[in-house]
Amino acid sequence: MVSIMESNGLPDSVRAQLDEVERGELASWVTLPPTPAWWPVAFGLWAAAFALVIGLLEDAAQAFAQLGLVLALFLMIAWDRRRRGTYPSGRPPRDFLGAVLRMVLGAAVVAGAAWLVGAQIAVWAGAAVAGVGTWAVVARYEHEYAAIATRIRERLP
Repeated sequence: MVSIMESNGLPDSVRAQLDEVERGELASWVTLPPTPAWWPVAFGLWAAAFALVIGLLEDAAQAFAQLGLVLALFLMIAWDRRRRGTYPSGRPPRDFLGAVLRMVLGAAVVAGAAWLVGAQIAVWAGAAVAGVGTWAVVARYEHEYAAIATRIRERLP
């Protein structure tokens, strides 16, 4: 005879297995150490530098500078992966979808505003918009991510 755990009709062992699966799926998304305070600032500086490279340099100088910026970004991400010990994998949990969408839309708005300011006013002004805007978008996302991860950890069995 099978004992029933609660009104959902699932046996205890099945419910426990489903809880373990959920914890495993969410673990890489919610068990990360906090992002350093300088992380959004670094992304803002990177975005400002990228805007300046696009707006001020040409030909080989631009290509090499872009390559250097891409390598710097990859090194930063590699350092962060090593520091965290893991990186989220798979599709993000539904709880994160709003934050991810706001980050992507924010990045698109910042890119468009930086381009417009750079084209209409000055490259340096566009780079400032790119830097400050990227800093704000990344800082907001990191704050939302931490709050969502905390809520998920609290509800996990």
